[in-house]
Amino acid sequence: MSRFRTLRRAWFDEIAEELVWLLEDLSPAVADAVPKDLGPRNLVSATVLARVAQADMECQEIAFVAGDLVRLAGVQGVRAPERVEEVEELWTALREPTVPLLRSWWRESLGEGLLAHWAEIRAEEVGWTRVHQELRERWSLDSDGIWRRGLMPVEAPDGEWRGFFFDHLEAVTSGQEAAYARMLVTRWPSLAEEIEAFASEKADELAAVPHLDLVHRERALADALTAVAAGNLEQGGGELPADLRAVLRSIRDTGKSYLAWLDGEFTERLTPLERAHLALGAADAARCEAYLRQYADIWCAPESGTLPTPVFTEEDYAPLKPAERPRAVAPEWMAMVAKVYSEDAQFGWTGTVGSQPWWLYVAESGIESAAAMRFKRDGQVRIGHRTLDDPHDMLVGLPPDDPHAQNLIMRFRYDVEDPHEMCELLVLARAGRVRLGFLVRDAGGGFRVLRVVSVPMPPALREAMRGKALRALDAMTGADPRKLAVLIAPEAGGPVAGEPGESPAEDVDDAWGEAVDGGLFPRGDTLF
Repeated sequence: MSRFRTLRRAWFDEIAEELVWLLEDLSPAVADAVPKDLGPRNLVSATVLARVAQADMECQEIAFVAGDLVRLAGVQGVRAPERVEEVEELWTALREPTVPLLRSWWRESLGEGLLAHWAEIRAEEVGWTRVHQELRERWSLDSDGIWRRGLMPVEAPDGEWRGFFFDHLEAVTSGQEAAYARMLVTRWPSLAEEIEAFASEKADELAAVPHLDLVHRERALADALTAVAAGNLEQGGGELPADLRAVLRSIRDTGKSYLAWLDGEFTERLTPLERAHLALGAADAARCEAYLRQYADIWCAPESGTLPTPVFTEEDYAPLKPAERPRAVAPEWMAMVAKVYSEDAQFGWTGTVGSQPWWLYVAESGIESAAAMRFKRDGQVRIGHRTLDDPHDMLVGLPPDDPHAQNLIMRFRYDVEDPHEMCELLVLARAGRVRLGFLVRDAGGGFRVLRVVSVPMPPALREAMRGKALRALDAMTGADPRKLAVLIAPEAGGPVAGEPGESPAEDVDDAWGEAVDGGLFPRGDTLF
């Protein structure tokens, strides 16, 4: 086994061991129900925990998740109602801060990545035909889900690691190219320093993954040598000796081919978790992750706990008879938010609870609450903003062809002058989805949780949010993430995470006037 594959397997084993320990601590019942006939049990247990956490973030039906666990257990399965209670307890526990990989911005890539790694390992043992059968019958994936995730056998050896760039040069060229490339790095200290500086521009999360750090460094080496060879050919022209021109052309062309393979076929064969880590190799990505790390160390630390959030809402109790339905009373902190925001028509609350992005909106009883019950029923959501320069200020509602489209138009805005809110915008950009909770006032003046849905952010909007938050935080810190902690530290006697502050200012409302149509959505930059 190559060094790359050895490091890769060890890294996944380490992740699995950490998550297995956590699952056994949070839910011994679910841990005991993990089957023993699907390959390495540690890996299966870790994948179960990651996928249950992912399902909670996506607001999946708890009965479906419980049923998936029963099917996964196979002959060890028990009755579904028992699993519902276990999933509820596990979801509640997972909403408290735990390990970094279970923060909201890692959950999707973790769940999908561990499943992909399980499929690879299992296929080595029983073959892909059996793996696809188990994915359908035990992991509850249909054929489309298997195909979309790329859980297929490698069709060509190009998906395997080709090795170090110097070794690759020796293998595909005459050998002179590798010797010349090594000489360039040895005799030009400035080039070696430049390569090292470029390779060091990465997030700590990438540096902590040995096999991906190896890939990142080889990419930096290949990119630098390819650029040097191309530059010398362009500047030297016909003045260079013919044999040197040939060597430089070979280094340039081989380097381009190597980089294209590395960023294409090779990266595509990695799991989503590995691709998410490898994407942290650029300087701006490293700063984003450093800001998130500073934020999480203060506001997502296990010892600080988090505010309570409901697992079940009135929507979940709808199938029950009226006399059987519990009152889905909003937690005290949500009621405090609702009191503030119920006075501001259209505005909703934005925040982060634990590491999860949350929006809360107080719907008026009647037409608006009826529209709220229709929101995202068909999976479609309308999200608009004035331009891609204003991704922090959004209008959210039903699709324009929905008959209730004019009855539910919500506005969520993050303050660009507030470092804490810019961190929360960055969390939303990285997590890719937000929990939207609808609150309604009852006859007694209190607030109830009508329903909670998960709203995915379109890719273009996520990228715009990330850029906006990064620019704002860079301006506040001088692009030094270490200075962020002082700016977002809790104030003595101030509100805890999630508690409402002042209601949103109204002085920005006029800015929407000329840019929106009759439905209050921008004409040109609306994303769906």
